[in-house]
Amino acid sequence: MSQNRPPSTPDRAPGGPSRPSPLARAVVAVSRLSTRRPKVTIALWIVLIVACTAAGVLTGTRTLTDAENGVGASGRAAVQLDDAGLRAPATETVLVRTGDAATTARVARDLESRARRLPSVASVAGPSVAAQRTDGGRAVLVRATLRGDPDDAADHVAPLTSAVRDVAAAHPGARLSQVGAGTLQHEFDDVVATDMQRAELFSIPITLAVLIIAFGALVAASIPLLLGVTAVAGAMGALGVVSQIAPNGDTTGTMIVLIGLAVGVDYSLFYVRREREERRRGHGPDAALRAASASVGRAILVSGITVMVAMAGLLLTGIGAFTSMALGTMLVVLIALIGSLTVLPAVLALLGDRVDRGRLPFAGRRRARRDARIAAGHRVRPTAWERIAGVVTRRPGVSLVTAGAILLALAAPALGMKTGDAGLGSLPKDSQVAAAQRTIERAFPGAPDDAQLVVRGTALDRPTARRELAALGARGARVTEGRGPVTVRVAADGRTALVAVPMPDRGIEAGERTVRELRSEVAPTAERVAAGASALVAGDAASSMDSDDVIAAKLPLVIGFVLGLAFLLLLAAFRSARLAATVVGLNLLSIGAAYGVVTAVFQNTWAEDLLGFTSSGTVVPFFPLLSFVILFGLSMDYSVLVLERIREAREAGRSPRDAVAEGVAATGGSITSAAVVMVAVFAIFAALRLLEMKQMGVGLSAAVLIDATIVRAIALPAAVTLLGERGFGRRGGPDRPERVGSRRAPATWEHGRRSAAPATLDADVR
Repeated sequence: MSQNRPPSTPDRAPGGPSRPSPLARAVVAVSRLSTRRPKVTIALWIVLIVACTAAGVLTGTRTLTDAENGVGASGRAAVQLDDAGLRAPATETVLVRTGDAATTARVARDLESRARRLPSVASVAGPSVAAQRTDGGRAVLVRATLRGDPDDAADHVAPLTSAVRDVAAAHPGARLSQVGAGTLQHEFDDVVATDMQRAELFSIPITLAVLIIAFGALVAASIPLLLGVTAVAGAMGALGVVSQIAPNGDTTGTMIVLIGLAVGVDYSLFYVRREREERRRGHGPDAALRAASASVGRAILVSGITVMVAMAGLLLTGIGAFTSMALGTMLVVLIALIGSLTVLPAVLALLGDRVDRGRLPFAGRRRARRDARIAAGHRVRPTAWERIAGVVTRRPGVSLVTAGAILLALAAPALGMKTGDAGLGSLPKDSQVAAAQRTIERAFPGAPDDAQLVVRGTALDRPTARRELAALGARGARVTEGRGPVTVRVAADGRTALVAVPMPDRGIEAGERTVRELRSEVAPTAERVAAGASALVAGDAASSMDSDDVIAAKLPLVIGFVLGLAFLLLLAAFRSARLAATVVGLNLLSIGAAYGVVTAVFQNTWAEDLLGFTSSGTVVPFFPLLSFVILFGLSMDYSVLVLERIREAREAGRSPRDAVAEGVAATGGSITSAAVVMVAVFAIFAALRLLEMKQMGVGLSAAVLIDATIVRAIALPAAVTLLGERGFGRRGGPDRPERVGSRRAPATWEHGRRSAAPATLDADVR
């Protein structure tokens, strides 16, 4: 057998498959079209990004309202309140506490007087009833109702907050604690904004540093980062247009940044590394780009479609926030995919050898010496990835069992996963708003929050109906055991009424029991209010419970949808049902391991000081669903890239075992670099202050690390080796027929040349 790969024919990309599939030919055709006029292609890309941004500015961004984001009975109640013009206004509750009742009353009157003079305050209710006084009058509540849209309460609360601070300063010794819709919203917005600034500040420099180390040249390292950043910028702009159809959720922007940087950097990193590899083999610029587009380009296309399919699973939930996230992330992946297949080869064609400018001292010298020894026909020491591949392919059964045992051990804690809304536990430990809420809750249980009974009927504005509505609220208050007044509001047409009942915060399970009791025992008594009247239970506790129930009910459907379509995509790409099922199964194990890590970290207290959170003993309800679709899509990147390289080796005539070893060794550097980038970026989110971001950051970084090591380096090559001919089939290249039963030591292939078989690859091929 020849010591070198046969010379390339004009119609065959060096290093690529001997018979390109229609999909590969289409990708190559797009690449050729882009590289013929690289400046035009780059200009069109810039026009696309600018147009997306301009469109977003012109249309503005619609945001989700509570009614649009609601589900279940609480969601229907929110819609009824919206239709009737009875949306609960944003209120602020201030606890005033001093050493004696007279001083407390004086401080409360001062606060009432100042608050009433504020244009942003619609009304003020002082401690005129016993329900708003406690501790012998030394602690009282003052309630202020804000003007404007309750969804924008954070924009109107600042004057009242300043007035509270001024009163506290004017009365030394008085302790004032304020909480409400505006202050809570402002606190969350401030934490998210600060955290996102921190993430952006660190993520881009860290990504660039890793890429510089990976490529050894500043120009080459900048290309993946620029593609990722421009894809995110374009998607953020286009999101404004999309939000006119599906309003934007609070976390959609964060998801676009996360996924956009991940796939944008990954795709371009794989492409650039393969193009540079082909250039090092001695191929010209055009041939190198054809080889990269025929192999990596095809892998990128399959992977990108899989990511979009996975994110599309969120559309099945019917939850507004998930719909927004799904469309936003699908948009950024689509833009990154377009850029990777068009503008990326155009940039590489335009730069040529200048892509290696800004080279680091000593970078690439070791690789150059290795290439020179291979070209001279000398034996070379196998790389780390070649040694790993040799061990795994020589003992695939043991390797697969070992990897499977590790993944199952990591996934074991997930069997005890409990989901629940963290509430104020999402905020940092030092949050003053969270502390104020807890202080008020202790003094006046149920004062900071309420349960809402939304009554529908006729003639609800009559005096008798109003009395029955108050009685309905009293029955609700006996169930909630909250302190504070029950308020009743009736719509102008007399067909809808809102009864607000104080709802103490006694934890997730107690809150759900209270909501169920209100629905089973109190809501049916709405018939006493008027003939044919009915009631729905809403409020924060009810909304959270309904959302959790919908997520739990939709999770099997989403999983089945994603698994089914991913299997079909893999089947179409690799034409092997066994291989497609193997990849899907390994991805499930990887995600299960990530679930186990998150459960072990956040349902216990041992990591609280390390990550800066207070454990609620639960995982946020959306984590299992959201992380599943994200991780399933992202984990496909590595698997498809490895499988594509194995396919190349099989079509070039290598045996199944040799092809697997070559595929793992050839993609090791690219996948390691990409994984380091993603783990570093996701780890930044684990260091943010919101509990939801911490859990997503830990889960995503753990999953990528597991997938890039245990799955991609051990489990996947072991499984494909065991599949043998059943994996990619008997498909030796036309000039390299399959050698079945050969007892020659398997050869490794480095930069297109056959090297001596390393010691780790000396097993007989059977």
